[in-house]
Amino acid sequence: MKVIRPAGVCFTVVFLLSILVVPVPALAVTNVALDPGDSLPFPVATDPTRTYFPDTGHYLAGGFRTYWQQHGGLAQFGLPLSEEYTEANPADGKNYTVQYFERARFEYHPEFKGTPYEIELGLLGVQTVVGRKFDPTPYVPSTPNHYYFTETRHTLSAGFKRYWDSHGGLAIFGFPISEEFTEGGYTVQYFERNRFEYHPEFSGTEYEVLLGLLGTDSFRLTGHHLPQTFGVRPDSGAVVQGHTLKVRVLGSVPSNVTASFNGQKLTFVSQAGELAAYAPIVSNAALRPQLLRTEIIDNTGVVRRFDQNIGVLAGQFEHQTIQLDPAVESSLGSDEEQQRERDRDFSFYNQVTPVKLWSGRFSWPLTGPITTPFGSRRDYVGGGSEIHDAIDLGVPQGTPIRAPQRGIVVLAEFQKVRGGIVIIDHGLGVHSAYFHQSVIAVKVGDMLNQGDLIGKVGTTGLSTGAHLHWEIRIGAIGVDPEEWIKRDF
Repeated sequence: MKVIRPAGVCFTVVFLLSILVVPVPALAVTNVALDPGDSLPFPVATDPTRTYFPDTGHYLAGGFRTYWQQHGGLAQFGLPLSEEYTEANPADGKNYTVQYFERARFEYHPEFKGTPYEIELGLLGVQTVVGRKFDPTPYVPSTPNHYYFTETRHTLSAGFKRYWDSHGGLAIFGFPISEEFTEGGYTVQYFERNRFEYHPEFSGTEYEVLLGLLGTDSFRLTGHHLPQTFGVRPDSGAVVQGHTLKVRVLGSVPSNVTASFNGQKLTFVSQAGELAAYAPIVSNAALRPQLLRTEIIDNTGVVRRFDQNIGVLAGQFEHQTIQLDPAVESSLGSDEEQQRERDRDFSFYNQVTPVKLWSGRFSWPLTGPITTPFGSRRDYVGGGSEIHDAIDLGVPQGTPIRAPQRGIVVLAEFQKVRGGIVIIDHGLGVHSAYFHQSVIAVKVGDMLNQGDLIGKVGTTGLSTGAHLHWEIRIGAIGVDPEEWIKRDF
């Protein structure tokens, strides 16, 4: 294979500084921290010339920002680990403005100002293998599936070659300085500027070949502070009306986490080595992005803010027309009495027990046909309408109702509208409720396990026949119980 060399640049393993293929603007002045690795708080005002990464608490601006954006961004270089600062270059001993990323070190070279080499990538691959010896490979002619580099006397083929070709090649990674071999449980190959890693657990995906975190390793060796790294991961970028969004906080252990979704506060709990919270989507939510805002305080007291827009997708809901028995209507009490009952029930829904009491999926409280699906839009003959944020199950009177998951009973009584009602607190603001019971078999304070008897089906309160009205709420917002049966939250 013939390699085209830019004039005046020497491609040797020891002395190559690095390559840039396009010119970039001059650098911008960024924040000054006590240590270049110290995290900085989120910006109080939007600045289109800078990008803030709350994951690490660092900014990216000027020429480094332009280079990062034009040459692969996050997937190629990872997150910034530092601000810009001055550091002696190991290749020539001169001081340069640098910025570290998880997989690279950017270097500003004023001696090349106005040329394609004004910003170069540091030789992290070369630095990492100092003192190690890789035997050269005998010459073999290059083919479309196999490269031989006379400059370093090493080869490149198969999956690593495909990645090298498609992600920037010589300008980004430099020449290979080793053959493939096993290191840390993975097949790897070193290049002047990085290390390729083959991950069989991601076989067939775009993550089958990943770059090593040599930026992280090298920055740690400088003695500067590695920032705490966090990630806020909603389980979907768009959620159906009436469904639930799970939000996870990954990475370092934070000092404090607060979050809200569309203005509603979320409660986090430690779960499998991470923090998790549950955000409800109103069944009639507007079909536009809603703001998920998470603020994390790291161990230095710096506040990191993550603002993420979550799309809302239209649900498929039935429309029903309901004729009430006049005798039933007359027994429901005055408007004031009905409002007092509703306020009482919602006072329980709005309570948050800061622990997760359930484990695994919810189960059906009984077996029977769904007579009213979740989210049905109801019109009442004679006036009035509502959204039915629950599931109705039509079964004979007296059918046992069983707890779908572990939780504590917080309300068990007979009311005018809801009849025999039981509310179970499952923790983290998640409650389930059971209306129109003929018999209530539990009392306030009872801890129920999945399958325990709650009561028996009836037609008490605002009901046109024997059935169970079953709902799950996160805070005051009703969500589809079927999703909690199908998914392990």
